[in-house]
Amino acid sequence: MLTTAPLTILVIEDNPGDFILVREYIEEGFQQAKISHAKSLKEAVYLFEEIHPDVILLDLTLPDGIGIGSYHLIHTQAPHTPIIILTGLGDTQTALESLKFGAQDYIVKDDCNTTVLSKSIYYGIERSKTLAQIKASEEQYKYLFYNNPLPMLAFEKESKKFIMINGSAINHYGYSEESFLDMNLHDLEVEKDVKAFAAQSNGKVGSYSTDLKHHKKDGTLIDVEMSTHDIVIEGRHCCLGVVHDVTERNKAKEKLRESEQMFRTISENFPNGAVAILDTALNISYIAGKDFHIPNSDASYFINTHFTDHFHPEEKEKVRQSLLEVFEGHNKVFEIRYNDSIYMISAVPLFDTDQSINKILIASQNITEQKKNEKEKELLIEELTQINNDLRQFSYITSHNLRAPLSNLLGIIKLLDTSTVTDPMNSLLLKNFEECTLQLNDTVNDLINVLIIKNNVNAKKEKLDIRNIFERVVHSIQTTVDKLELKITSEFDDAYEVEFNKTYLESILLNLLTNAIKYSSPSRKPEVHIYTRHTNEGIKLYFSDNGLGIDLDRYKDRIFGLYQRFHDHADSKGLGLYIVNSQIRVMGGEIDVESEVDKGTTFIITFKK
Repeated sequence: MLTTAPLTILVIEDNPGDFILVREYIEEGFQQAKISHAKSLKEAVYLFEEIHPDVILLDLTLPDGIGIGSYHLIHTQAPHTPIIILTGLGDTQTALESLKFGAQDYIVKDDCNTTVLSKSIYYGIERSKTLAQIKASEEQYKYLFYNNPLPMLAFEKESKKFIMINGSAINHYGYSEESFLDMNLHDLEVEKDVKAFAAQSNGKVGSYSTDLKHHKKDGTLIDVEMSTHDIVIEGRHCCLGVVHDVTERNKAKEKLRESEQMFRTISENFPNGAVAILDTALNISYIAGKDFHIPNSDASYFINTHFTDHFHPEEKEKVRQSLLEVFEGHNKVFEIRYNDSIYMISAVPLFDTDQSINKILIASQNITEQKKNEKEKELLIEELTQINNDLRQFSYITSHNLRAPLSNLLGIIKLLDTSTVTDPMNSLLLKNFEECTLQLNDTVNDLINVLIIKNNVNAKKEKLDIRNIFERVVHSIQTTVDKLELKITSEFDDAYEVEFNKTYLESILLNLLTNAIKYSSPSRKPEVHIYTRHTNEGIKLYFSDNGLGIDLDRYKDRIFGLYQRFHDHADSKGLGLYIVNSQIRVMGGEIDVESEVDKGTTFIITFKK
């Protein structure tokens, strides 16, 4: 086998006769070859740097080297150059050993001729190129393996023991490379998946995929989709696995499934109406519900039909125009009549992944009864409003018309000199007349005060400091407080500023304080504790006393009623709590009460945010 390729060949041979024979064989086989000769390893290393040969013929017996050591020295200097061993009959074992370390071939000198040598050189060069390509491919493969953004795991086919792990797997699972190499694939798997994977992978050749659950080092359980294929690594039958973490994808799929199931359940059980999905041509692609506007019909009657076809001619255009606006990105709500029924239709756009509108979601609900009830409610509200206005007008007129004669009666009482009346009966009658007139005057004044509060819905609000208001109220009855040795404690640190009407707040606190005094227990010294708290509803004011208390089982629903009395006190009119409640309500607040007989009462006022 001759070749015309111009080769540079380095012959390392210390025997002149052997070199002459080898040179002749080379020249016959490679006419354009450049042949260099080195008689020792030292000379060979020097020449190699100068000529960079395409192939090296190496005798293993040299003055400065012998046996396999000579090969190692030359291979170290020329790792990518094919080396062919020239050996005598006694060195064939050493020559064979050199093949294990990368020598391309060996030739027994006594068997050497042009054909053998040419063939060995030619094949050696080609094998060297092939091995270089394979090595480059392996390097590229390893680069792709170790730098792949997806976790990659190489494991032995039988034992499942890991032999190669890339950086993505290390980062994703949290194990170090050393820990991984002490583990096998089953160490990552949930117990129930071990047998399933073994059954699925057993005996299979080529690529296949399987869904598993894996444990990370921190115990986190993840869903993975692992694709594997057979591979031979360093002579071992292995599998290469590429792991896709599909945990978030599976969660999204499950949420989508739940969402679809929820939508289907809602639509199929939609009360007093139906839910439908329309395509761009307004055809019905899905419909379900409990009430279809056409009597004795079901979902199958409507499917794949045009939505507007199911309305009376005079309503069709209105429906069509409203739905076309939905395709422009608007939500639409409109009412449609069908025979004697009224339906409210809500339509919203459904967006595709590119944010284009490709469908419309329709919710149609029968509101006939609702409309009827609304009409009745409007009539009732109108009637009640008129009655309320009439009653308010009656109250104004009554109180106004009573004021003049009452004023006259009060004037007459002041002018009467009862000392000149000697008849006992007349004296008694005049006394009763005076008491009744004064009671009637008090009642009229109470009525006027209540009317003023009830109608003063726009009473001025301002920021008030509860501390200052309460201090002023206590000061106004300080004599009574001192006389009864009333113990008052207050705590406003949590909240002290509210928006309220100043006059009303003073009146409320004064009423609660005087009630605590009026209904104090004769068996213990009176005490009052007032404090505030911030809550989600607003600021709450707690006003507590240790007085007689109220039987809430009997009077709970009457606490804030007009002229309601719960104790036999001669000076009790049953008006104070009614006024307190009215003042709080007209300002948008709330009041509640907690009480226990002979232990005390707590009023809780909520100042809304």
